[in-house]
Amino acid sequence: MAKLPDPTDTLEGEDLKTFEHMAGARAYADGRVHLGEVYVRMFNNPGVAAKVGRLGEHLRFHATLPDAVRELVILRYAARQGAGYEWSHHQRPAKLAGLSQDVIDQLTAGDIPDVLPDASKAVVHAVDAVVAKRSIPEAVQQRIVDAHGVGGVVEVVAVCGLYAIMNYMVCAFDIPVEDGLPRPPF
Repeated sequence: MAKLPDPTDTLEGEDLKTFEHMAGARAYADGRVHLGEVYVRMFNNPGVAAKVGRLGEHLRFHATLPDAVRELVILRYAARQGAGYEWSHHQRPAKLAGLSQDVIDQLTAGDIPDVLPDASKAVVHAVDAVVAKRSIPEAVQQRIVDAHGVGGVVEVVAVCGLYAIMNYMVCAFDIPVEDGLPRPPF
């Protein structure tokens, strides 16, 4: 197994400040006072952790897409890619954003929930296209642009890319889902 050590005891100066900032920025949404293990292990290269962390913070907390739409993207991406770590970590944020357990279950099963607004259904279709490495159909893209602007459709794809990075880290370094988080059904 290609595990990485926990570098937190060796962090100092700006690297430690970055680590503490990232933990604090995610505390409410994640419902935990400590940083997720994928980021902890990423701090074996603090420059990478800081840059990925800044992108994640921007996309999760300062971007165009409403919280519920962003969580739709993350959960659909995680389900389609079998990314259990990400799926587990986003159950709480999805519920805080207003997604019901039924919607989460349908997204996880590969369905598109009927209760979603049209623009959110288009977002799910866009994620499916990204995962399939296909172009987003023009009509789907236009529905997203109409609801969230051109920047919103860019964010849909960027969120997929961010969570691909996270999933690669989890898989490559055997990072398990932490205790106390829901277990993925896949």
